[in-house]
Amino acid sequence: MGDSAFVVRFGELISPELHARVVGALRALDAAREHWVVDLVPGYASVMVIYDAVRAAPEDVQRWLEATLPNARPEPPSLRLIEVPVWYHPSVGPDLEPLAQEKGLSVEELVALHTAPEYLVYLLGFRPGFPFLGGLDPRLFSPRLATPRTVVPARSVGIGGQQTGIYPLRSPGGWRLLGRTPLRIFTPDEALPFVLSVGDRLRFVSITEEQYRELGEGTSS
Repeated sequence: MGDSAFVVRFGELISPELHARVVGALRALDAAREHWVVDLVPGYASVMVIYDAVRAAPEDVQRWLEATLPNARPEPPSLRLIEVPVWYHPSVGPDLEPLAQEKGLSVEELVALHTAPEYLVYLLGFRPGFPFLGGLDPRLFSPRLATPRTVVPARSVGIGGQQTGIYPLRSPGGWRLLGRTPLRIFTPDEALPFVLSVGDRLRFVSITEEQYRELGEGTSS
């Protein structure tokens, strides 16, 4: 990855087994971190090691990886299960009805399929705290929009390919939007700004508009 990063790949799939190896490698590398390591970035099936090219040569990094990674052991998902309430409705999920029609489902059936799994937080990225969640029912796999929206409201819940996720901030985006959660998953003004962490388990829970309002709709987003 250029002159300042290595990528260690464990496979090409989105799977809990590969994720366990990624997290194990991440823990081992962090425990043996050298002074020239700038960052360790987990992916679905990889870990990127960013290093200071002034303080270390590529050969140094490679030797460190080859010495450290054999000690890594797969780590299971966190025991923490977070429930995320979602108001599934066309007014906040403009792709809900078109996607249901595309899949030959009723809106109720689509929502049932989306709320049934226990998802795994594979990584955070794209925007601060944006969770890429694995475990989506294959019947809901959907390509991103051909033309992304210039504005997606904060806390929108959507599908992109084989993934589902939550937009933590108002931003552009091309995922298929199903609804919105009142839960703030990114709170930059707090000591621990991210509600979700890599390895957490997550379940979506369908709520009514009234519950959505009661739980605290952010009118500014």
